[in-house]
Amino acid sequence: MINTYNETHLHRTLKDLYSSNGAVQESPLEGFICDIYDAGQIVEIQTSKLSALRVKLEALLPLYPIRIVYPIIENAYILTLNADGSKRSCRKSPKHGNFYQIFRELLGIVHCLDNPNLTIQILYIDCEVIKIDDKKGRSRYKRSRIIDKKLLKIHREEEFCGINSFTALFMKKLPETFISADLRKLGAGVYTSYTLSFLKKCKKIAFYTKAGRYHVYKKTGT
Repeated sequence: MINTYNETHLHRTLKDLYSSNGAVQESPLEGFICDIYDAGQIVEIQTSKLSALRVKLEALLPLYPIRIVYPIIENAYILTLNADGSKRSCRKSPKHGNFYQIFRELLGIVHCLDNPNLTIQILYIDCEVIKIDDKKGRSRYKRSRIIDKKLLKIHREEEFCGINSFTALFMKKLPETFISADLRKLGAGVYTSYTLSFLKKCKKIAFYTKAGRYHVYKKTGT
């Protein structure tokens, strides 16, 4: 039961889904604990903060193929409980995750992405988010805190290997010089700044000039 004390239902369900009959869960390997070790391959279920895997990736990618499974919540249904566990409310969240969310997560592991041993699989899911209003939240206002997440549905999946696999499709839709609003129109929305940071870090774009208060970027051709 190593590493499972704070495991969510979502994480546990995906871990079981990606484990074959011969797979070992919570497997000690080279000084790390891996979610799944299966026939020489490592599978990591990471529901947030891919940067938390940086040290593990740096150590294990030269030795093993690694698949990271990252769920993006397209639709979230929020169940709020009272302090005694009774149901208070249930509502659909107005927030919807999308593909561009991944660039916020990738910023911390950019240097690992072109390793041929690394595959990142995005799952687009519906999820139930369970909160409890027990006045133990981290904020000073003690708002309801999340205590669990449950998988409701998997809509589709996408697989990526290397930096170009993440950027090729939408980069083709951008003009040679562009501003952040052009990227936002493609669907990046609230993740526009993260996407720009990722593209700059990967040297896919560079600052070109200013047009009024807007930064103009230029594709580098890499």
